[in-house]
Amino acid sequence: MNFVVLSLGSNCVEREKKMSHCIGWLFDLLSDVKVSSIYETSALNGVDNNYLNAVLSGYTQYDHNVLNKKFKQYEIDCGRDKDNKIVGIVPIDVDIVMWNDKIIRNNDYMQAYFKIGWNEINGLVYEKDE
Repeated sequence: MNFVVLSLGSNCVEREKKMSHCIGWLFDLLSDVKVSSIYETSALNGVDNNYLNAVLSGYTQYDHNVLNKKFKQYEIDCGRDKDNKIVGIVPIDVDIVMWNDKIIRNNDYMQAYFKIGWNEINGLVYEKDE
């Protein structure tokens, strides 16, 4: 089994619904799941709508490429397309940040939108950098 840590985000009008649906879908796809609360963060560019984010960890029998393809297809099925990207709308974003305890998306790993949830599911206190 492979250990995976995911960053989830949505900034569309139905972001609560999209996040809840995605988390439910991931509970069916992964085992021994831990999920943070769903929390709001500002868009990194300071322009787009605020995001709802969560961090989720679990185990999968899939290899990295197969799992990532499932996530990208899920994003498309939830309405993610080029037109939304142009206007800064993200119906759902599912990114593999850690794979078998190795950080594979360091930029995401270093961001508050990830650290908040990651620290929460690990029982750590996150303090925002001043």
